[in-house]
Order: sequence, then structure tokens, then C-alpha cells
Amino acid sequence: MDYEQLGFKCGIEIHQQLDTEEKLFCNCPVQTVDKAADANVERFLKSVAGETGEEDEAAKVESLKSTKFVYNYYKECNCLVELDEEPPHEMNEEALDTGLTFASMVGAEVPQEIQVMRKLVVDGSNTSGFQRTSMIGLDGELETESGTVKIEDIELEEESAGIHERNEDKAIFDLDRLGIPLIEVGTDASIKNAEHAREVAEKIGMLLRSTNKARRGLGTIRQDVNVSIEDGARVEIKGFQDVRNIDSLIELEVQRQKTLVELGEDIDATSEEVEADNVTYIFEDAENEILQTVMGNDGRVYGFKIPDLNGKMKDEISGERYVAKELVDYAKSRGIQGIIHTDEDIEGYNLIEEFDELAEVFDAQEDDVLAVLAGPRENAKQAAKAVRDRAEKLVDGVIPEETRSAETDFTTSYSRPLPGAARMYPETDIKPVRVTDEKLDEIEENIPDTLEEREEKYAEVIGEELASQIVSSRELVTYEKMIEEFEVDEKVAATVFTNIVPQLESGGTKVGELDEEDYSAVFKALEDGEISKGDIPDVLAALIEEPGARDTIIEKVMANKSGDDEVREAVKEVLERESEMIEEQGMRAQGALMGQVMAKVNADGSKVSEILQEELEKKLG
Repeated sequence: MDYEQLGFKCGIEIHQQLDTEEKLFCNCPVQTVDKAADANVERFLKSVAGETGEEDEAAKVESLKSTKFVYNYYKECNCLVELDEEPPHEMNEEALDTGLTFASMVGAEVPQEIQVMRKLVVDGSNTSGFQRTSMIGLDGELETESGTVKIEDIELEEESAGIHERNEDKAIFDLDRLGIPLIEVGTDASIKNAEHAREVAEKIGMLLRSTNKARRGLGTIRQDVNVSIEDGARVEIKGFQDVRNIDSLIELEVQRQKTLVELGEDIDATSEEVEADNVTYIFEDAENEILQTVMGNDGRVYGFKIPDLNGKMKDEISGERYVAKELVDYAKSRGIQGIIHTDEDIEGYNLIEEFDELAEVFDAQEDDVLAVLAGPRENAKQAAKAVRDRAEKLVDGVIPEETRSAETDFTTSYSRPLPGAARMYPETDIKPVRVTDEKLDEIEENIPDTLEEREEKYAEVIGEELASQIVSSRELVTYEKMIEEFEVDEKVAATVFTNIVPQLESGGTKVGELDEEDYSAVFKALEDGEISKGDIPDVLAALIEEPGARDTIIEKVMANKSGDDEVREAVKEVLERESEMIEEQGMRAQGALMGQVMAKVNADGSKVSEILQEELEKKLG
């Protein structure tokens, strides 16, 4: 695909949760929980005018849905701030310092005064109806192999609530996530192609993790992608989490816009408009289960005539996405689950007579598509207008500016109108934060090495493969603290976090319950010679079984280990039993003998191997 010829433009926004002690505007801990809620509250949210005096179009569309929002409250990580029943506290200094550190890493300008703003959001993801956000950096730069990309802005904001469950008229959110500090990094539109976008996203993610304050795990980082081509329009694809496939997402969106533009060029519908009307009377006696249900609930049916789309509604536009889905998305956004059209099996719907009458009402020609949607009267009315407007753009080859959602197959679907500046207004409950020159000097002096720099440094000591693994580990910061605090073999320390801990986790051990003090106890014992590398799995497992018993657990574990004399006795027994094998194989028999000895003792493998080798050499003379 020739991106330059298509007039491709692309910018990305990276959203990274921060691993601070507390949330951005309260003292609740940063954590998520997996349990039943302790309580819940219900809300309805309504769009209002922003700082410009105008109402944001995206917020207005959300308000039309009249959705009931239910919020699950968890007492260990929520307070009245999350419920919007108490004013927010001052901005978390740890989160701000992290944001300023990243800003310094990309050479961004930091405002002398940081003003918290309210961003109107009425999709239910914030109990207040807005998200608090602050501009903390402008005009940075990111160097990539394909050239320099501008970092237009860096924001520090509060994370939204996580969706728990959603249906047509109700959405349930979990409040544990709400308020976690979040850095948003936005680039300009100078990204050259899909592969370049992936490179940019990966590098920004690497720099964010280099601050040592990036949360890890599913959902802790996500990307918004802004994409357009010359004859298309800017669309914003929200919340894509798989950076490894961001190039596939962009390729398919470019293909969608390109195909729809070409579709409009092939259609000769300049003299006809898309027609839409309330045609409920035609379908009152329809023998169709869907429409009977609508009629039985005093619903409405709206019909459409779309010129020159006959035979094209099932045409693919990107991946397995086809033309009709462009209209279905708009119906769904207004609470209607789909449309029925003449490129489908109308006979299978038992609607032949009704569609024949519909054709007469609209004076449909051979090249026209007829379609209907049905639902509750207000939803159907709003959906009919939205579908009609989108259909008109479809036949004209016009790509609307809009917000879209990423699907699992990397195609995109319409979500809502593109938000604008009308949704922003100042936060009146938090005073501005002054950023002094002294603060910026302190940040500059303490910028950490990037992960790339650290990998290169560690590779000289522990090897390239292990260095690559440790800088990618969630426990990198803990590893660095351990090798700085204790005189232990750095390769052994790295193996603990890249091999031993993952093996314990895969075996069902809850390694997430281990904290820094647990690891300090283990490495102190390793430094003092109280344990060896082979004892570490047992000690870690015991610390999980008996949390808080660091002072006694190592002694307890080691008391159950076989001593040197016990191991030597077991070795001699095995050597005596396997005399014939030893006579035939000599020292080559050590591997087979090792397993037999280990089955008889509870000891570190390296110790067993050492004693076995000594005794085997004696026996062979």
C-alpha cells in the first residue's frame, strides 16, 4: 500500500496507567480487585455546555441514549471522591513527578502553572460526568528510525471506571480503576505508515516503562489512533491495547476509507437523495418475530431507499467488514440492533409482501436498496435520522469524521461523533499547581536510564538474552533494588525474576502476594550464605504460605533440608546399587545417578551434584 500517494496522515495517543502508591486526587491505593462489590450506586448523566458555551456533539449523542449507570464500589480502593460525593484532593505529587520525568525524557516544554481541566464524558465511565485532566508537557520530540515525530502534548489525568457489563438500557462499571493516575502522550500526524506507527507506539511505551512507574498487565496501556487519507477523513480509533498489531489496525482502516471513497466514485446517484420515512403501518401485520415484538411494544418501523447500492451492501470494505455494517453501526449507536435490507434473504424474513409495498411507496428502481429498522419509538426515530445521514455520505463517497472502536479482527466500527473543544472547562475544586525551576532541575538530575540503555549495560554482566528478559520483566525495579542493596550474583538475581518466579506462578503459586520486603529477606539470606540458589523456590513458596514470617521462615525451610552428611549417605547408597552402570559408563553415569539421589533427599541440586561428583570420582579411583 502506497501511504504517501494516498495522502496518509496518522498520529497516536498512548494512555499509560501509573503505579503510584495512591490515586491522582485521593488517598485510595492504586489497585484493582476481583471480588463482589461492597455496594453500588445508580446515576443518569446529562450533557451540558463546555467552556465555549457550546454542547459537545459526542456528549449530546450519549445523552440521547438515556442509559442508567450502575457503579460497583469497593471499600479497599474507593472513597467518596470516586462517588463524586466529596471534592477531589490535591494532585498526587508522585504522579506529577512521573509525568514531568517523561516530559523531560522527550524534551517537552513544561508549563509554569498546571491547570486541572474537566473533560465532559457522559458515557458512564466517570461518576461525575467528566474526567479531570492536566496539560503537563508540550512540543517534545521522539527520534525513530523513520525520522523525528513531534510529541504535541502530554497530559496527566485520572483513569476512567472499567466496564463490567452492558445491555441496551443499563451499563455497570467497576470503580476500583477510577482515579488511577494516567499519562496520555499525543503525537502529531507525521507518522509515515502503519509500521512507523508501531515503532512510535513501542518507543513511547518503552520510555514510559523506563520511568519505573508504569503499571504492567492487561488494560494498563492502550492506544488511540488518529488516521486519515487525502480523500477520506480523520477518524479516532479508541482504546486499542495490542501494540504488536497496531499496524494491522491502521492498514485495515486505510483500506476501509479507500474502498468507501472508490464506492462513492462508482455510484451515479447525484440526482437522487436517500429517502427515509415512518412506515410502521406497512409492517403492522408482518409475520416476522422481530417486528411483531416491536409492534407489540408500541414501537416504530422506519424505511429507507438508498440509490444505486443494490448488490453492493455485502461488498467487503476491510477484512470481513462489508458496506451494510457502516449503516448498522449508526443504528446500534442509537439503541437499534440492526437493519433489514434487500441484499439479504427477504423471503427468509417473511417480508416479501411488505417490501413490495415499500418499493411502491418509495418508487424504488432496480438499482436501489430498500431497508428498514425497528425499535422503541424514540430510539427508532433517532436511529433513522442517523442511518439516513450516514447513507447519504455513503453514496457520495464521503467519509465522516468520527470516533471508532477497534474490533478483535482489527477492523473498526462507528462509536460516536468526534469530540471537540466544547467538552472542556476548568476544574474549580483544585487550585493550579506551580512548577518551579528547582522542581524541573531536580527532575532533570534524576532521569533514569531508558530500558534500551539498561539492557545494553546489563548485557555486559549477565548476557544479552537474560538482559533482554529482565528489562521486559514486571519485576525490573525490584531486581535493580536487590542487586544494588545486596552483594549477590547478578545473573542469579536475574534468573530469580525471569525464571524461578514465572515457574512458581505457572505452577499455581500466588507470586503476586510477594512484596519487596520478601525479596529482600531472600537475597539477604543468599548474601549471607544461609541459602543457595536452589533453595530460593522453596523459600519464596513458604513466604507466600506464611506471609509476614520473614524472620523465621528461612530457618524453618532450611531445617527441613537434607544436610551434607545425609546427602553423602544417599549418594553412597545409589553408587553401591548402580555399580554395574558406573563400571560401564564411568563419569557419564552422573546424569542418571543425579535423579536417583534427588529422589532420596531434600537438598539444593548444586550441592547434590557437587557431592555426587566427589564420591563418583572416588569410586572410579
